[in-house]
This record gives sequence, structure tokens and C-alpha cells, in this order.
Amino acid sequence: MPMNQTNSRTGSGLDADLTVDRPLAGGSGPAHQRLAAWLRSEINGGRLLPGDRLPPSRALAEQLGASRWVVTEAYDQLKAEGYLTGRTGSATIVAEVAPRPPATPDTPPATPTDPAAVLDLSPALPDLGSFPRSWWRAAITRALVTASDVQLGHPDPAGEPELRRVLADYLRRVRALDGRPDHVQITQGVGNAVWLLCRHLRARGVRRLAVENPCWPRVRRIAGVHDLDVVPVPVDGEGLIVDHLVAADAQQRIDAVVTMPTHQFPTGVPLSPPRRLALLSWAETGNRWIVEDDYDSEFRYDRRPVGALAALAPERVIYLGSVSKTLSPSLHLGWMVVPEPLRAGLDAARDALGALAPALDQLALADLIDSGRYDRHLRRMRRLYQARRLALLAALAAESVPGAAAPSMDAGLHVLWYLPAATDESRLIERSRGAGIALTGLAPCHTGRGRPGLVLGYGNLPEHRAAGVARLLAAAAR
Repeated sequence: MPMNQTNSRTGSGLDADLTVDRPLAGGSGPAHQRLAAWLRSEINGGRLLPGDRLPPSRALAEQLGASRWVVTEAYDQLKAEGYLTGRTGSATIVAEVAPRPPATPDTPPATPTDPAAVLDLSPALPDLGSFPRSWWRAAITRALVTASDVQLGHPDPAGEPELRRVLADYLRRVRALDGRPDHVQITQGVGNAVWLLCRHLRARGVRRLAVENPCWPRVRRIAGVHDLDVVPVPVDGEGLIVDHLVAADAQQRIDAVVTMPTHQFPTGVPLSPPRRLALLSWAETGNRWIVEDDYDSEFRYDRRPVGALAALAPERVIYLGSVSKTLSPSLHLGWMVVPEPLRAGLDAARDALGALAPALDQLALADLIDSGRYDRHLRRMRRLYQARRLALLAALAAESVPGAAAPSMDAGLHVLWYLPAATDESRLIERSRGAGIALTGLAPCHTGRGRPGLVLGYGNLPEHRAAGVARLLAAAAR
């Protein structure tokens, strides 16, 4: 019998008819995934309605004869997907506007007119439904209570001292960086850090900047704004081809290089140990700078992350990081660890520009990291993203989407899917958008022509929607 909406909102649990043992009876896969799939089908089928309350995790675990962990993991998964709402210590409730089930080939979706109806597979987008709202709210509240009048006035343009101290300790612990708090500068994200560095390096006489090819397109645009000559250096299965960098430098001096040695975007490969040593040697012998974007270092699923270059040569490497993919891009919070020779000039340049990141947000982030909650959040998100990565790769193969995944690390929030050489990449992206999927193509990442491909983000893609996305991609490719 379906749940009675009125009773469910005043009671504390599901009807007995819905909660005996069916969720975990038979089937395959982990118990928490089977429970999540069953609850999802009940919501999609209209048997659980918006506003319906689910039982406390302990009570449902007893009814099912399962551990409480099974229930809490299932609840957390559906909260991340937008099916459920609630927080620790309060009731778990079916969301007022739950996600729609994925379309099937028999019922092709109409072209969406509402941007909110489009599933965004941006490679830089994390699971926004998993943002730790209650922890962030508590951290902001503590910042409001403890912030001094001075901090609410004109804060240090280089960042709040408390956050710089916390980040220096955090980066020493997780990335082996031995930087002092005064070497840490707070930015509005990695893009803002690259902008500041290009501006400062240009003022110091830098003229040519090397970038990886393919790479994050925004790096080339920012360099162009500051009248820097961009030198593309190819990437292969071992990362940046340092021999090409050295050869280009021999023709005309290159003063700095921007690289992603931990998890190169978009190829997903790390810089191999021999090339790391070669790149550091190039920088040290020629008094050059390496700008290290420590992209995706938090999300390595098969083993510990690749080490940071800045830990090996802190006097030559400018280290960049942010919370755009660990928490939310809307926070606009990032950092750079600056070698001593660049510090004074960057401090002066930033002082002229004024503060760039809200003081209260900086203090809240310091609180989140210092309390250990940031680490707890990352541990949970690693499990979630690894499952989503595996689900997407399996779905792409099962639905015979033309092309193949590029060889890469088991890491990050995206998969690079190489398309057949004759594929019209832009047309495929256009058709996919019409089917309700926003995609990122590989072409903008290249300098010049390159192999067609899709940079498929899975951070914002619930596991149960992977098969539907793959079916729509296969249909769009045909």
C-alpha cells in the first residue's frame, strides 16, 4: 500500500508494507547501493511523495536487519542526488523537487528550454548537493562571533593570517610543502592566481610563458591579456614533454611554465618521475619559474596522490590550489605558495589591488580545515566520486559510445573520451545539449588542431544516471 502523505509527515517512518525486507532481498552489489536504488524507485514511482519522512537510520536498520551504516550511506547518497533532504539530528525527508529519472531511448527528451533542466557534465563541477552546508553555516557563525572589528574592516590583501597559518600546516601535512604562513597568499581561485602571477611576471620582464598542449584554455587567455607570448608544449602519456620545452627555450628564452604535474588536464596523466627531475633541472639551471597547478591532488582513488613539485624545489615552484572542486566554485577561494624572491613584489601588487577574498569566508575555511571536518568531507567525497567514475566508464562501454577512454590515472572528476577521428565534435556537443546534457569538448583545450574528444565530468553525475547519459551520447553520436 502506498505511503499516506499526511500520516508520513506526522509519523516517524515508512509504512510497514514498504519496509519489511524487499530493499535488500536478492540482487547483487553492496547493500547500501541496493537500498538507495530501492528508495529512489519508490520516489520516482510516486509511492514516496515530497515531504514524506523516512525513518531514523537506526530504526530502519533494525527493520531491515542491516547495519546502521548501510542506511546512513544510502540516505547520504540520495541527499547528494537531491532526492532527500535533512541533516544530522533531524528528520530525513523526501525533497520537494526530486530529480527526474533518466530518459530512455524509447522516450527521447525534448530540447530543454530551462537551463536548470540540463545535466551539467562540466569537468570542474563537484557534487554540489554534497556541499557540507551545516558545517559551513556553523563555521560562518563562529567567524561572525569571533572576528575582530579590524578583520571586518580592511583585511590583509594577502589573506587572513589565520587561514594562511592553517593552510601552511595543512599543505605541510598532506603535500609535504615546507612553506611558512607568510609564503601563503589567498586568492579568488586558481584562475585569479594565474592572473596575478602573469601580471607580476610581466612586470618583472618575463616575455614568454610555456603551457601544456592540450591544457586548461583559460591559462592561454589570461597570458594573452598580459601580452605574454604563449609557447605550447605537447603532452603525452608521461605528461609534459620536457625535451620539447628545452628545445623551444633554446630557440628563444622561456621564463616560466604552467603545468599540472599531479593530474594533467584534460589528459588525466601524471608527470613521470624522470620528467619531474628534468623539469626541475631546467628551472634551476636557467633561473626560471614553474607554476604548479596541483589539479585534483585530493582525488586519487587507487593509491596516494603524486607528490607536489613544490615540495622538491620550493625556491623555483609557485604552488596553486583551491576549494573549487573540493567544496564549491562559488566560494572563489584559493591559494598560492610563493617563493621568497617573488614575495615582496606580489605583496606590493596585491596591496595596490586591495583585498580579493571575503574575510568571513576565509575564516570559515580556516575553521573547517582546522576542525578536521574538511578532511572528513574529502574522505566521503573520494568514495562517492570513485563510484561515479566507475559507473560512467562502465556505462560508456555498455552503450557502445563511439571512441574510447584515454589512458589515465584513477583520479579526478573527469574522463577524457577520445572520439573517432571523423567525428564532428561541435555538432555532437550541440545534439547532446538538445537532449539535456551539457558537455565540454576537447577542441578548446588544444592549440591548433587535435583529436576530437569529450571531457566528461562525473562529479555532478549520480551513479544511477550514468547509463541514461551514455545512451543519449550514443544516440547523439549516431
